[in-house]
Amino acid sequence: MRFGIKSTVDMSAILNRQFIGSSVLSLEKGPIAGVVQILPLPNIRLVLIELNKKVAFCADRKTGNYHFSVNLSDDPSRDTVVAQGVSIARPAIFGFNKELKDLDLQLSTGCRFCSIVIPELFLKTKLSEYGTNNIQDILNKFNILSSGPVPSGLILYLSRLWANITSIILSPELIEDEILSTLIECFVSGDNRKVGIAIDRRDRHEAALQVLALTSSSPTKPFEIQDLCSLLHQSRTSVFNGCKEKFKMSPLQVVRSVRLHQVRHALMDTEFCIENNIHGVSDVASYFGFIGRSHFARYYKQEFLEMPSQTLSNRRHADHAF
Repeated sequence: MRFGIKSTVDMSAILNRQFIGSSVLSLEKGPIAGVVQILPLPNIRLVLIELNKKVAFCADRKTGNYHFSVNLSDDPSRDTVVAQGVSIARPAIFGFNKELKDLDLQLSTGCRFCSIVIPELFLKTKLSEYGTNNIQDILNKFNILSSGPVPSGLILYLSRLWANITSIILSPELIEDEILSTLIECFVSGDNRKVGIAIDRRDRHEAALQVLALTSSSPTKPFEIQDLCSLLHQSRTSVFNGCKEKFKMSPLQVVRSVRLHQVRHALMDTEFCIENNIHGVSDVASYFGFIGRSHFARYYKQEFLEMPSQTLSNRRHADHAF
C-alpha cells in the first residue's frame, strides 16, 4: 500500500491507523509532500515514511504492539531522528520500550523512517522459539539499541527490501522470518553494543506537545496564550520555553502553523469545501478562525511560499482532469 502525502493532515490520518490522536507539525517552511508505504506480512507490518520537510509527530500509543524503528538514511548523523527527546545520530533501533505511552518524534528532511510493527503476543512466542526470552528485559528497560548487526544486517536488509518492493519474489512468510531473525540478532549481539533509555519528559516539554495536540484536535477553536496556560495548568513562561525548546517556535507560532496547514489541506480538498459550503479563500480562512484577509494571506505566503489563491487555483485546475 502506498499513500501520497500532501499535508500534515494527510500524515496525521495515516498515523492514526497505528496511534491515537496523532498530530503533525512542520518545522520548516514550504508545502509538505511525501509518501508512506505499508507492507503487510502474515503477522507483522512494515511502514516507511519519507517527507520533504522536517516534522514533529506526537500521539498516544495503542496497546498490544511493539514498534521497532530505524532510520534508513544514508547518513543518520546528518538526517537525525529525535525520539522521546533523545537525538539519534547513529544506526540504531528505537521506540520499542514497552512502558512508552505516547509517540514523541522528530524527523529530519532526509530521514527515511521505517518501523516494524509486531503484535506483543506474537513477539513473545517468537522469542520463546528462538530461546531469547532475555531480550524482554531490554525491551522493558531501554528504548534505543545499537549493535554491529543493526547497520550491516537489519538496515541493509530493509533498505534493499524497500528498494525492490515492486519486484519481490520471496514469499511474505520468508520475508517475515528474515526480518524477525535479523531483528533478534541485533538485540542478542554484543558487537559494538550500546543502549539508551527513554528520558523522562520535563513539564514544559509535555506542555509543548499538548499545545500541538490541542490545536490539531480543535481546528476551529481559537487559542490565545492565556487559554493554553489555563488548559494546561502551566505558566506563560513554562509554555513559551517548552515550545521554543521543543519546536523552535513560540506557542502562538505553533498554533498558527497548525492552522495554516489545516487551511492548505482544506483548499486542496474539493469534498471538504463542498461539505462545509466553502467557496473561496475568505471562507476557508474564516472557518479556521483567521480574521483579516490581508494578515492571513501574508502568514500563508510566509508558510508555503505561495498565496492561498494560488493553492485554490491549482486545485480547481486539477478538478478539470479526473
